[in-house]
Parts: sequence; structure tokens; C-alpha cells
Amino acid sequence: MPDVLSPQALLGNILMTTSHEIAARSAADEWLATLDPKVRANTEVSKIVHELWITNSPRQLAIVFTDAVKQRVWEQIAYMPAVESKREIRSYTFMGWMREYIGAEPDEFIRTITGHNPSADEGSAATIATVELMAEEEPDTLRELCVDHRNGETNMLGWDGLLKQKESTDPAWSAARIALQAAVKNPVGTNQHNSGGAAHRAAADPTLGADRKPKDRKSRLVRTLTNLANNPDECKKKGLETEKIQTALSRLVRGLSPSCEATKREAGISVPAKPHGGLGVRGEANDVAKRLIKTVGAKHAKRIANAVLEMLAND
Repeated sequence: MPDVLSPQALLGNILMTTSHEIAARSAADEWLATLDPKVRANTEVSKIVHELWITNSPRQLAIVFTDAVKQRVWEQIAYMPAVESKREIRSYTFMGWMREYIGAEPDEFIRTITGHNPSADEGSAATIATVELMAEEEPDTLRELCVDHRNGETNMLGWDGLLKQKESTDPAWSAARIALQAAVKNPVGTNQHNSGGAAHRAAADPTLGADRKPKDRKSRLVRTLTNLANNPDECKKKGLETEKIQTALSRLVRGLSPSCEATKREAGISVPAKPHGGLGVRGEANDVAKRLIKTVGAKHAKRIANAVLEMLAND
């Protein structure tokens, strides 16, 4: 039976943990103070956006978010874990910043801004900023989010329908709808980074990995599914169903999927877990012997058998 700690010992452990956490936080703040003022400002603004998102404060969120976009805060943010050697300045894409740092899919963000913001001017400005940046990075995702989506028995209005509703109640939203329609009609996205100048720019882009793909998992998966959805021949070659790919992608970018792994399973691209290489020794002796021979080969299996017999003889 494990030892039961006294209340005093438990309190001591709690205080010790808190003491370590406070020391680590203090050290991280000291490191942050040595960085460029722009990096510090970017980090602070990003924290505020994240806090306003998780506390569901739409009006303040719209205001601070629009300022964050003007500053392009995602380009340099301090990453401050407790382990000193892992602290670094990170660069994100806009979409990577939204997904990994803020913790929001753009669809969730826009529905929050349009649904609960008492100020049309502030909500419209935040929407326009999101639309313009998505048109650059993920134009296919933007087009997908513009159309309605059937989620079970519920019909989810796309962004165009949402903004049309808002425009009917307050003309100040018309600027956001015009920006959306223009972005969808004339996409300027370079997120594919295919060849030529785009590939050259991508190779030097700090927001991308060595494979010139986004660093955050969700953006990488969005790109993979988008490329498959746009290439039915490739889907057929890999034994995939284009419709399943499109459905999984649509749910992912709307924040309806619980995780990237769930989306992969839904799309049919999840890689099955490899079985462990261990050898099972339970069961009939003949069955175990067959598995051993199949696993290591007849000669080595014979050496193992001889070694077992020798050890038993000397026991």
C-alpha cells in the first residue's frame, strides 16, 4: 500500500510546485525583456487576442484582432516554455497563428464576430482583415466557407449568407460582404508554393518547414486534403473517395471535427498503427515455435532452442 502523505506534506508539495512554476515564469519574463520591443509587443497582443477568444468577448476581440492584423504580430512571437533551452522566437503564417496560438478556426471566429458583436464597424473591419489574409494563404478554404454546409439536420449558412443577413439589419456590414465576394471572385492566394517564384519565396519562409509546408498540424492537413479534393485522379490512384475527402475537409475548416486524427479517419487517409515487433510466447508450444521460426529464421530459432535447453539443464 502506498504511503499516505499528511496534509502538511501535501501543502509542502503544492508550495514547492508553485515555487518552481513562479521561478520558471519569472525567468521566462526576464528572457522576454531582453528581446526586441516589436517581438514583445507582438507576444503581448497575441496573448490578449487568445484570452479574449477563450473568454468570448466579441467586441474587444474584434478591436484587438484588427490591431494585431495591422501589426502582423504572427511574424515574430516569443515562445516561452519553462525549459530555458526550448525558448525561441517563432514565426507563423496568419492561419497557423489563428489555429495554433489563438486556438480558433477562422469559421468559428467569424461566426462569433458576426453573431455577437454589438458594433457593426468593428465586426466588419475584423471580418475584412480575416477575408483578405485567407485569400492570400488559403483561397480554397475561403471559397469553401462562403457556401452553406449541412451539419446533420442543421443548415449552416456560409459566410456570404451570414454577411447578407447582417447587411440587411445594418448597412455597415456591406463593406465586409463586398470584400468577401471580391476575394472569392479574384483569389490572390499563393499558398500552394508550387514552382518558380512562389517556390523560391517558400524556401526562405520561416513560417514553413523544410518541406515548404505549414508547421502547424492542422494547416498541413488542410493543404493535404485540399490538394486531394482538387485532384480526383490522385484520389482514385490512392484508393480514396473524393467525396469523403471533401466532406472531411469541410468539417475540419468549420471546426466541427474534434481533432486532426479524427479528420484523417473520416477522410480515409489515416495510417494504421503498426503492430509491435515483439514475439508472443503464449499459447500452444508448437504455435509459439512456428512464430519464432517465422520471425527470426530457422537457424537462429534452433540456436535459441539449444540455448533454452542448455539453461534448463544447468538450472
